[in-house]
Amino acid sequence: MLWALSALALAGAVWAGGSQAASRSWLGAAVFGYALLIVLSTLFVSPAYYPGGLYNPLLLAMGFIALRRFDAPTERQAAIAALGLGAILAAWGILQVGFEGVARASALFETPATYAAVLNLLLVPVLCLLAAGRSAPLLLPVGTLLAAALFAADSRGAMLGLVAGLGAAALLALRAGSLRWRSVLPALGVLVAGAILAAGLRALPLGKPGQEAPPSAQVRAASAESRLELYGLAWHAWQEKPLAGTGYLTFRYSLEQGRARVPSYGESAETWFAHNDYLQTLQELGPLGLLAILALAGLPGVMAWRRIGTLPAEQRAAASAAAAGATAMASHALVDFPFYIPACLVLYGALLGALDRRIGARYPAMHGAGTPAPWVRAARTGFAALASIMLLRPVIAEAASEWGLRRSAAGASQAAAFWLETARRIDHADWRYHWYVGQFWDGQASDAGRREAAQLAAAAFAEGFKANPLEVKNLLGKISVHRRHGKLLDAAAGRDTLSAWIAQAERLAPMSADVRRERALLDKAG
Repeated sequence: MLWALSALALAGAVWAGGSQAASRSWLGAAVFGYALLIVLSTLFVSPAYYPGGLYNPLLLAMGFIALRRFDAPTERQAAIAALGLGAILAAWGILQVGFEGVARASALFETPATYAAVLNLLLVPVLCLLAAGRSAPLLLPVGTLLAAALFAADSRGAMLGLVAGLGAAALLALRAGSLRWRSVLPALGVLVAGAILAAGLRALPLGKPGQEAPPSAQVRAASAESRLELYGLAWHAWQEKPLAGTGYLTFRYSLEQGRARVPSYGESAETWFAHNDYLQTLQELGPLGLLAILALAGLPGVMAWRRIGTLPAEQRAAASAAAAGATAMASHALVDFPFYIPACLVLYGALLGALDRRIGARYPAMHGAGTPAPWVRAARTGFAALASIMLLRPVIAEAASEWGLRRSAAGASQAAAFWLETARRIDHADWRYHWYVGQFWDGQASDAGRREAAQLAAAAFAEGFKANPLEVKNLLGKISVHRRHGKLLDAAAGRDTLSAWIAQAERLAPMSADVRRERALLDKAG
């Protein structure tokens, strides 16, 4: 729902503030090519459909389209809004470290690395504008807040991105002949002030009792070692399907099947990401996907390098800032996963759109103009309608499922059954809704011994496993229902069938405690 609202907000912004004519460019080709590959993989290749495979590329493309079409005043308003939100997030993270005793700031994000990646996409452009002599009154205080929050997040990947982004900005300034070392002082001052503020908050006795300690050198070394294990796992998984890849967002299933290759994650620690977006993209989308993300990551810097010297002086700072911000995230992606985070994708697409508006049209071979033919307009309308249906379906299913779960918790079984069943019929490809329905009917069968409930539970779990044959939860649910409620089923699985299902579950998740528990219960039942 949040993704859909964000996409609608971006679409409304384009409709209200977009005045630049659309054009074709190499950057646009990279953005839309990468987005199209993800959608095709989600719909036709991946055995584990997930709505993020539709909304992640959509938000990247919408960010690009918005800033590509904005005129200068609207772009300025969008930048002010983004920096305002960034300042709120930065203050949130700083308060976490200073007043809540948190070791690493993360604000509302799940991990400090994700939080720091978002901050970098705002901080690096701000530092570039300050180094170029821009004197907007908000740049200094907002930049200091962002820098302090970045240091409070304590992300090594973000530090790599920061250095790479500032290095790219320096190279572009040298290329344009506009580097003045005296003008760098404000940007350097912002970084120093941010570091001092973050360190001061850590040192002052403001935290609550039991304040968390920052990660030790030993913990950091172990984290680096675990990343190498994840890299090896992703490489091994790609070798099994080297052409089309394993499917978008299937790395977590590779981890479940290959936990023996990642001993640092033990039996239960989870991650969806290989902590290297390029390697994970190779695993999930194949060599074509790797080429697409390399183009998405590398073209901004290459194009800016080639064209920066030909831009008007007033456009160079903004172009350099956009290219440097993109370089920061592309570098961070070597050790983390910003290309899989919606907020990062929106900001990255926006930076590419701002850059493309300044330099993209200088490639006439990719530049198109003129009114499209009637059949082209009709095709666009049909495509937009189909895309809208595809994007609305998971949102409606999520709403129905959430309401069904709430009704179930309130004891309204009839309403819960209706809405949960509605959700899985609307988005049948999403395994989660089958699992919710299976759990609901399994509970009804256990409480009341109803034959119909047991039948519905077994059918729901079976459909869920058919929808996603990599997810072990529905398979375990089916095994449990047949083992516990066999007398209520018209065609209960026999001992040999249950053993075969357990063996299949063990192949999918060989170290899962739930799988081992189900095996033990089956063996105990004789």
